[in-house]
Amino acid sequence: MKSILYSFKHFKFDILTTLSTIGLLLLAFLLWQNQLTLMLTSVLMATIFLVIVIYLKVKEKDFYFISLTKREDKEDWIGDGKFEYSRVSKCFQITQASPGCIYAKCLNWSDYKYEFEFKLRKKCLGAVLRAVNLSNYVMMQITPKGIRPHVLVNGGWMAWEANAVNMEFHEELSFEEWYKCQLVCDKNTISIKITHKKEKILDREWQLPQGSLAFAFKENEEDIKPITIPFPINLEYGSAGFRNFGDEKALVKNVLLEKI
Repeated sequence: MKSILYSFKHFKFDILTTLSTIGLLLLAFLLWQNQLTLMLTSVLMATIFLVIVIYLKVKEKDFYFISLTKREDKEDWIGDGKFEYSRVSKCFQITQASPGCIYAKCLNWSDYKYEFEFKLRKKCLGAVLRAVNLSNYVMMQITPKGIRPHVLVNGGWMAWEANAVNMEFHEELSFEEWYKCQLVCDKNTISIKITHKKEKILDREWQLPQGSLAFAFKENEEDIKPITIPFPINLEYGSAGFRNFGDEKALVKNVLLEKI
């Protein structure tokens, strides 16, 4: 049902245009003369036009809606870990999933909107963006206290604390409530919105790092002079998904991916 409602929302301008055309045609024929056959033919042609427009737009593959409320919704996801349907919660649970799972049909997307509903069960939820593969991507880690941006480059992590990037929540998220997350990738900017019902929890922007990131490599835990090696980064495109490490656990559903 949600996918049908979203389709109507997505094509609302096409539907309104077609309905307006039908209305004007009906009005014209009623004012001129009562030609029932001609009137019905015009309505049929306008309806066929609407169906063709919607079909062509869907074929462009500019949006995907995955409800994640049934087992077969996992078919187009790739990755490693426990990203499985929960019969109790009637949605998908992500845990022990490192490096994570991403949606395979959007690997070449660059600028897009990524929406989903989530409930934290333990610790946090990692929302993956611009994933060229499972070793290079951006991750927004949603914790009860705020959002911690991460960048994964060739398997090496760089992370920022929520207070350092002004992404702390005024109140901690509840482990018993469902929330909605909207992430928008637009060039080098990621917009983050978290809402609970109609209440806005967070609305921020984060700039993607450019050029290269320096990673420190230690020979052992006692090494006080680790080797620092810069790695070039390319976060211009890639798919979206989820990632949780170890016992981190969350529920997710109603995923929307849409080009902008």
